Amino acid sequence: MKILLICPQPQTATALEAFSDKFGHTISSCSEIRDAQAALESWRADLIVFEMGQDASARLSLIEGHKLRNPAVTLALVGDGSDSQIAEALRSGAEAYLTAPLRPKLLQLTLSPLLRNAQLTSLATTAQDEAARVQEELQGSLERQKEAITEKELTYRELLLAYSQLQELNQQKNNFLASATHELRTPVTVIKGYHRILLDGRLGELAPQQREVLQESEQSCTRLIKIINSLLELSRIESGKLELFYQDYDLAANFKLIVSQMKEFSKRKRLSVVLKLEKELPRLRCDREKINQVLANLLENAIKYTQPGGKIFISARPHFWDRAASSGTGRPDVQGVASVLLNALVIQVSDTGIGISPEHQQEIFDQFTQVSSNQMDRSGLGLGLAISKRIIEAHGGRIWVDSQVNSGSRFTFLMPLNPVEAPVTAANKHSH
Repeated sequence: MKILLICPQPQTATALEAFSDKFGHTISSCSEIRDAQAALESWRADLIVFEMGQDASARLSLIEGHKLRNPAVTLALVGDGSDSQIAEALRSGAEAYLTAPLRPKLLQLTLSPLLRNAQLTSLATTAQDEAARVQEELQGSLERQKEAITEKELTYRELLLAYSQLQELNQQKNNFLASATHELRTPVTVIKGYHRILLDGRLGELAPQQREVLQESEQSCTRLIKIINSLLELSRIESGKLELFYQDYDLAANFKLIVSQMKEFSKRKRLSVVLKLEKELPRLRCDREKINQVLANLLENAIKYTQPGGKIFISARPHFWDRAASSGTGRPDVQGVASVLLNALVIQVSDTGIGISPEHQQEIFDQFTQVSSNQMDRSGLGLGLAISKRIIEAHGGRIWVDSQVNSGSRFTFLMPLNPVEAPVTAANKHSH
């Protein structure tokens, strides 16, 4: 604790210094009242001991003003014990009055409680200041939180408005897409029909060169019709109009049919297509046309992105699908332990083609996406895998790809044997 002596007599100073040394207090002294102002401001004492002497009233005014400004400071007065000095001490609000000469025992009994009280008062003042600071910080934090909440509310409203506008624009896009593709399909189909009439010779024989030109033109019409049909399919999916018509599905028979339809395409690239189906596969209940569409798209991509002389493998086998263990990744353990509770089929289309880099393996299922690493064939709009993914998910299944660049790709999809038969759309599925 800090003790400031003002105008002490030598005997008083000696007694107080002995007291301070004994109890470990710090003491400072100013012998003249004119020096008291600077001492009071610089020392910031816990206890002020002022020896009154003559003309005590005038000399006390400075100390009284300091005490008014600093109520926590404790004031002890030392005097000769006269009635006038005692009265002045009471008027000044001093906490103690000591009669000189100071006796050590009485000094200890008087000043020790005062110093303890001063210490407690100092601690209380510090605690109050800290509480005030914390309160101010809390108030500032609350104000900042209010501002942040207000800003978030404004941002949320802006996002809602932007989302509503995007939905409206997306619906306009879907409406335009559906209308435009409908308008395109009819004339292109008519053109293709006229090509077939000419190629069949119903309007006269064609020269070899004429036939070759018409065949190329007919193939272009076929590709254009396929693109138009993909756009119409996407438009139905985005509009929530993808209806599924469930029926029993003979997996082996349909696989063989699709492979035979792609035979000429694969033969031109000298690709071998190997079909590996386990015996007595359970029948699948699904929309047959749409699952055939998925298989045909996967096989067509495998043929498109496999170099001449490569191989393509198509396999299917029963599988127990623990959906909870898939963790929503769409990649459950297809090598799982065999179980009599088979509830799904796992179907894979693998190739020895150019492969897909890891950073592109997720985006290939986005619409209008063709990854830049696939430079062999850039035809089409990049809708096949996006539509396939939505068809599989509409059946309650999952589809994914495993691939490495220059090491081929393996597309896998799981189909539940007994799906919930409802006209579920991919858009509705993503909203859950």
